Amino acid sequence: MIVDDRLETVLRTHVASKTAAKTQLRQLVDLLGTVPLSAWNARHATALQRVDSLAAMLSDEECAAVLRVVPHRSAVLVYHFAQGGPRTASAAVSAARLSNEDWLALIPRLPTTARGFVRHRSDLGEPVRALLSRLGVDDFLLPEPAHAQAPANTKPHPVATAPAPIAIREPAAQPVQSIVPPVFQTDAEDGIGAIVRRIEAFRRKRKERDDAAASDHPGQHNPDGIAPRLPFAEEAFTARPAPLSIDLRTDANGMVTGAGIDPPGMLIGTHAFNANTSAPVNCDGDMERAFRQRQPIRAGRLKIDGAPAVAGVWQADGTPLFAPDGGRFTGYLLRLRRPLTASLAPQAAPATTDADRLRQLLHELRTPINAIQGFAEMIQSQALGATPHQYRAMAASIASDAAQILAGFEEVERLVKLESHALTLEPGEADASAIVARMVEQLLPVLNTRNVRLAVAIAPAPLPVAMAAEELERSVWRVLSVIAASVAPGERLTIALDGESNAARLTIALPASLYRLDDTALFAPDVSASTGSFTAPAMLGNGFALRLARAEFEAATGALVREGERLLITLPLCTPSANAVAVQA
Repeated sequence: MIVDDRLETVLRTHVASKTAAKTQLRQLVDLLGTVPLSAWNARHATALQRVDSLAAMLSDEECAAVLRVVPHRSAVLVYHFAQGGPRTASAAVSAARLSNEDWLALIPRLPTTARGFVRHRSDLGEPVRALLSRLGVDDFLLPEPAHAQAPANTKPHPVATAPAPIAIREPAAQPVQSIVPPVFQTDAEDGIGAIVRRIEAFRRKRKERDDAAASDHPGQHNPDGIAPRLPFAEEAFTARPAPLSIDLRTDANGMVTGAGIDPPGMLIGTHAFNANTSAPVNCDGDMERAFRQRQPIRAGRLKIDGAPAVAGVWQADGTPLFAPDGGRFTGYLLRLRRPLTASLAPQAAPATTDADRLRQLLHELRTPINAIQGFAEMIQSQALGATPHQYRAMAASIASDAAQILAGFEEVERLVKLESHALTLEPGEADASAIVARMVEQLLPVLNTRNVRLAVAIAPAPLPVAMAAEELERSVWRVLSVIAASVAPGERLTIALDGESNAARLTIALPASLYRLDDTALFAPDVSASTGSFTAPAMLGNGFALRLARAEFEAATGALVREGERLLITLPLCTPSANAVAVQA
């Protein structure tokens, strides 16, 4: 990108509804979230003022919902949103991807409530934890409590606990406090807080014991992530084979909520769409970008640091899910597969063919054109507010042009896939006589207005060919549309369809403007495109349309060739004997 004017473009957009406010808030957080502190200037401060005005249009929960799905690396945004409502502050802290140095500089400047939200993060370093403890936030990974007996003559007294952890409890903990009535106890270490601390201490002790046992008795260590077995006199433990594929389901925030592996706890609770390479589970940039844009995932790269059964590099394919009531995004269904050469070490990039590079280029071009089409449709439908008719007409024209460009991209990608054998046509059977006759009937009104003399000879009996009806109709129409758009007024055309022993033959005479060309020029993609209404791929030329039709017929084990001043299309017939055998089977 030569000139990055994305921020100015967003700031120039007028916001007239809550939906538009959410969209623009997400765009601004996404753009400002990558700006380092040293690069902030006046235009970033202006954008931050726009963020305040957008947040004022939304409730605390609506603003937090936007922040939860936009990871960022800006300490400025964390500090800014921490001054707002509790849900907004919690979402900003949870979505931040900051280094330990940033947290150390930021935490003392945060409000007390926001500091409490920081303690819920699992990626904090020891210096950050120590700083939180000095500031009174010390209810994480506490040491094992001392077991001291209270004197017998000690009178009951209220539990004395540090006020800071209670003050920063999230609202979700309030129902528990309302259910349990206040009691007077003889030991300050009793109660729910003491139970939580003992559980954490037990987990640490068990981990230390298991690590020691694994080093002393390597054969008894369970390598698949399940709890170690007791040292009974049993046969030696046999490791289960590592899975070659795993099915996952995530929520709208990218957290894994279901895993098709035993035990599922090895993956449940992890974030599958984190591009931070230091995270235990991280993905590549393309996979994270597809998650943000709610697009299907194809051949994504996911790396897992965990139990040996799931550790390593996986290839991920996924489909976004949307709620049937309103289309709300609900998460992803993912299928993880082991690549053919799975290794934690970086592998050499596979050689890419010209077809792969072209398909990748088309994919990159679709993104901005889809955005242009979407904005044009919003303007034309006045989704952003009242719009003059002149601008609505221009927006409708832009949306139509974008749709034609996208249709052209689909045709190019289809040709590339067919010629590289990456796409096969659906098998089927169709009556070639009926389809060709119907196509000719549709052409007759246009040809009659040009005084074109058309001679048609179609076999009266059905000609069942081994090609799906939809595919046959599409391919024949490509050829006939090129012929109809290229014929001159007063010319004579002939179309004949007959069947031989094992093939149907469709012969079409070439107009004078086409039969003067040699074979290379006839199928070349740079042939001048006609402006007629029958050339579906008009923006790509007549030669491209004929080349695509040829690839489609060849994919159906047929052919399209030129024989002098005519085109010959052949397709294999479905013989009655073969049909009878299929019915009996």
